[in-house]
Amino acid sequence: MNKTELVEILNQQPFGIAEFTSLEGNYLFFNEQERILRRLSINEMQSVSIFDLFGEEDSEKLRAIFKQCAASSTVQEYFLKYQSNEHTFQMRFVKSDNGNIISSLTDITNLHQLEELQLADKESIKCLSDAVTGANIGCWDYYPQEDRIIANKTWVTQKKYKDEDFRINNDIFSDVIDGLTKWASIVHPDDLEATSKLIEKHLHGETDVYDAKFRMMCGDGQWRWFHDIGRVFLRDENGTAIRMNGIHIDITEFKKLETDITKLSITDSLTGLLNRRKFEFLFNNTKTESRKSKELCCFLFIDIDLFKKYNDIYGHQEGDKALKMVGEVIRNTAHRSEDYCFRLGGEEFGVVFNSGDMQAAITFSKLIKNNIESLRIPHVKNTASKYLTASMGLYCNKHDEKIDINQVYKRADELLYKAKEAGRNMLKVDN
Repeated sequence: MNKTELVEILNQQPFGIAEFTSLEGNYLFFNEQERILRRLSINEMQSVSIFDLFGEEDSEKLRAIFKQCAASSTVQEYFLKYQSNEHTFQMRFVKSDNGNIISSLTDITNLHQLEELQLADKESIKCLSDAVTGANIGCWDYYPQEDRIIANKTWVTQKKYKDEDFRINNDIFSDVIDGLTKWASIVHPDDLEATSKLIEKHLHGETDVYDAKFRMMCGDGQWRWFHDIGRVFLRDENGTAIRMNGIHIDITEFKKLETDITKLSITDSLTGLLNRRKFEFLFNNTKTESRKSKELCCFLFIDIDLFKKYNDIYGHQEGDKALKMVGEVIRNTAHRSEDYCFRLGGEEFGVVFNSGDMQAAITFSKLIKNNIESLRIPHVKNTASKYLTASMGLYCNKHDEKIDINQVYKRADELLYKAKEAGRNMLKVDN
């Protein structure tokens, strides 16, 4: 290859190539792309110093690079990145065998813009990561064909575990060690099957969104509730789910609040017993159980005797105290899992229970009546005793007998009224 052929090859290159004197920075050689990128004529290229083509700041940088390059070995590379006419360029310098400076010049505008976009994306991802961390949101990616889970750090720390014990590294997103197996190992056993079914239904396209609430064992030894929401966003040509992602939100406090609200809605705030709202549901539940066991379904209606007079004598504060004590006695006496105790309003209480026979139901009811009197709460205006007492009506429904709950309530109320008429502090039973 002769010199002409070599120059022709160099002129065909997409980047500028030049040789400079190491001190003055004068061109000894330049290819056609170098001239085009510099926007100079051949005569101008032959008479100009490379240092003169830059502003003062970049020119000083370039002089320093030339000096370093000239003093270095021939294998040492140096770089200068600069802006010109809204373009970004990069020069690469090495020292030639004869001591001159060889450079290559590349327009890296597109690459520079890409780098800026990548930096911007990284910053956006970091901002998003900071936001979800602040909101305690765990983010995850699930690859069902591999049982692989990728998660952010919060996915681990919101569960009170150490990040290094769950993820393979501390990147913004990193693989969870043992993937799905690790996840399943901390889900509550009572919730795992139902949650797994919801995942499978969504993977098979039966639901638009995967949405589950379940408990997980956390690093502090506590079970906490999590709301898990996700969606498949990548399937193969056969419709098989390849990738699914979503978030974990700790809803433990919300669940506790929800439980407290539910409890408030169905319990009496003074005595802690169930209130009238829950009566119908639990009576029907007891009725169903009585059919299975072929027992009697019983309702005991209780009313404290002459309670208005008690309040008039001792005051409402003492009246409230007495109601609490009566409620406690009823709860402690009717303590079997199938017994349900209610404060139905004012001084009225109720117990719903199953019994093997009528005599057992009567014995149980009389025990409650006697335990109330055994509290020995003084009641000087009580005509039935010198202590606080209660009158009761007991109605028992056979397991194969169809009857409306309102009829049961009405019949027990009638029996209660008979107990009051008969002198109070007694039990009346449907014969």
